[in-house]
Amino acid sequence: MSGRKRIQVDESEWYRLQREASRHKDVIRNLPALIREVRRQTEDDLERVFGVIEDRQRSVEQAFEGLSEQTRRLETETQERLRAQARRTAEELRATAGELRKETREQLAEQESRLRAEIEAERQQRRRDIRRIDSELGELVEDRERAAVLAREALSDARTLHNLIRGTLPHEQYAPGRLDGLEVTLDRAQVNIAQGRFDAALATAQGARQELGELRLDVEHRELERQTLRVYAREGLLLIERLVEDSARQTARDEKDEALEGFDLDVDYWTHGELTALLEETEALRRRVEDEERPPSADELRDVLRDRAPALRERLERIVERAGRRQFASQERVNLAESVVRALERMTAYELDATTYAGGDQRDAYFARLVHGNRNAIVVEVAPAAPDSGASVLRVLSYDHDTASSTELEERGVELTRALREHGIPAADPQEEPGRPDPAYTDFDALSRRRALPSTATDTQTATEG
Repeated sequence: MSGRKRIQVDESEWYRLQREASRHKDVIRNLPALIREVRRQTEDDLERVFGVIEDRQRSVEQAFEGLSEQTRRLETETQERLRAQARRTAEELRATAGELRKETREQLAEQESRLRAEIEAERQQRRRDIRRIDSELGELVEDRERAAVLAREALSDARTLHNLIRGTLPHEQYAPGRLDGLEVTLDRAQVNIAQGRFDAALATAQGARQELGELRLDVEHRELERQTLRVYAREGLLLIERLVEDSARQTARDEKDEALEGFDLDVDYWTHGELTALLEETEALRRRVEDEERPPSADELRDVLRDRAPALRERLERIVERAGRRQFASQERVNLAESVVRALERMTAYELDATTYAGGDQRDAYFARLVHGNRNAIVVEVAPAAPDSGASVLRVLSYDHDTASSTELEERGVELTRALREHGIPAADPQEEPGRPDPAYTDFDALSRRRALPSTATDTQTATEG
């Protein structure tokens, strides 16, 4: 008989059900206060974003002073509609700031569909307005001198719009190269005027002016859309950051799922730094969303909203749940060891002498040492059976200087299993392990300094060896 025995103890059904029932309860314990804080930050973000839009719109309106009467009227009407749309968007964002939303693909698709419809409606309205202006000017083109005036006027308006877009809008982000192409068209109209081909110059300049107006409209809308997505994405990531910070310490619970007063659950400790890693990843993603030098695209922001932020939130819930399970499993290992110690004390003349954790780490194996007056010792080890397997392995290691008989050791294992079962612990029959117990396990000072192996567990069971 080797003196090394192992007994398997299964996870209770009660614990499995209780784990599911208590899932997520502490992750959002301070949610109202967190939402208020995020709402304040979102409102500041909105002031900044729409302050920039308002400043740009004022600059645009000043540039309109240099346009002809018809073009100024057209662009002013367009500008008023753009301003109204920006204000509606800002009001909607302010009204929903800080709400706990889970943006779904369907919700975002609906928002984008509505914006696309607004863009198309605005484009059609501009085209109707342009056709009306062209109709008013049609008869005047018959006069060569008037055609020359109109061609120069259309070219001047187009140049003004061209410079306005180049100076105030991120056109290269949304329509790379298009503005340079339209500049070539304007240069061609200029050549036609120089050659006295006023009809051709007018047609070319008017076409370019119309394209420039639509380009401005498209860029304005797409920038508004991107900034809206950016506010949503930043808000969602800020909320996750606050939840991570607030979740760092949870309420520790006992086997009845009741709060243990004076005991906290250190989530980062029990998950080997997973909470810190999650916070760093979330902060890095938020900095990417806020990047002004290399702004994120609308598609990138949609990806944050639809996939990456929800995935981070789900990871947080799993991390907190996993930390609670691991702490509970650690306590269950202690409880199991205590049950074994009490059983051995009743069965033998051994008494509890010392307890420790491997490496002083509560996440690792728990040890109890019993000694006899004749210097014999028994070491009880309760260790995780496998990374987050939900099981523990119990080993009872016998160190008999006067050499206990194999029959005595075998009877000790059988009796111990029976005692555990009588106390409601579902222990399997003992299994003998080959070899003699390692004497190093009796040196608890060294054992408490031994570095604990990292765990990657996810669930909890129990197994025992004796």
